[in-house]
Order: sequence, then C-alpha cells, then structure tokens
Amino acid sequence: MSALDGPPDHTILRETAGRVLAAHDLVLEDIVITGGSGTAEVRLVVDLPEDQLGSADLDTVARASSELSELIDADDSLLGPDPAVLEVTTPGVDRELTAPRHFRRSRGRLLSLTKSDGTQLRARLLAVTAENTLRLRQEPGRDDRGRPKRRAPGTTERLDIPVQDVASARVEVEFDPPADLAQLLADADPTSPKES
Repeated sequence: MSALDGPPDHTILRETAGRVLAAHDLVLEDIVITGGSGTAEVRLVVDLPEDQLGSADLDTVARASSELSELIDADDSLLGPDPAVLEVTTPGVDRELTAPRHFRRSRGRLLSLTKSDGTQLRARLLAVTAENTLRLRQEPGRDDRGRPKRRAPGTTERLDIPVQDVASARVEVEFDPPADLAQLLADADPTSPKES
C-alpha cells in the first residue's frame, strides 16, 4: 500500500474485538497498530463499561486476549496473512480524560483539571450528568508542611463544569480515598432516587 492510500481500515478488527470483549464485559477504547512489513504489533486498549467503577480484572483481560489472538491467527481478514503480536491492555493511570465516557469511568476519583480559561483545579469527580456536566467537589490537598490548601478564589467546594470546558484532566493516584466516598457518589448522582 502506498502512503497515498491512507491508513488501513480496521473496521472488521474493531467489530470482532468489540464482540469478544463484550462477552467479557469489556469495551474497546483504542486500537494502535505499529510496524511496517513483517510482524505488526497490535495493541488493543480495553476498559470496563462506563457505568462500572473500579478496574478491569486482569484474568478477564487475559481470557479475552487469548480468544482474540486465536481469532486473529485463524482469520486473515482481521489483520492480513502476516504474523502479528497482540497486546491487550487497560488504560494507564496517566491517561488523559478526553471523552465523557472517560469521566464516567472516573467517578469517585481525584482529578487534576485545567479548564479552558486556564484555571487549575484538584477535585473529586462525583457524577457526570446526562448533559455531560461534571459534578465535582474541590479537594485542594495539602502543602509541603501538611497544611490544607485553599480553594481557588471565587470558587465553592462544589462545582459543576461542562466537559467541553475542560482543557485537560488526569486521574491522581490516591492511596486513601475518603471513607464516605460511596455516600458522596450516591448524593451527587443525578439518576439516584432522593429521599423526600
């Protein structure tokens, strides 16, 4: 194929991988294929569906990877007749959150965000509304002496920010989430029934 032909279309691979992963309650986030002639390296990034919290079980990922590898070996329509090395992996903690589904998967997590206007925030994501608005609780953290940091001037503890107003966002590694996290998420969920 010449450079003028453009990148190859991996629709069949994407559809096949999607079916196999769905049987394991996983979703396909991305396909990255590298290597020219000879052995291609195929990296499938998988995750849990957006309505689930937590991390994908590595044994489940391994089973899905084994099934996909067998299919790729048996069906040349997926990647062609040349040998390929398949890697099935989950998104790393350093993944930038760019799509509403990434934010939904990060409910309950502590985020470092930069808004489109340059404002930087450290906040816990409590919910994502149907209108793709992030419901956040600011948690500025502590300074190097252990003193609580202050919130950005003019902001409240609770914020609602539309996803389109976020320039960048990443999950922060956290070793001790708040003990009341489940209650915080339930209280902020726009779909959960509220007591009257």
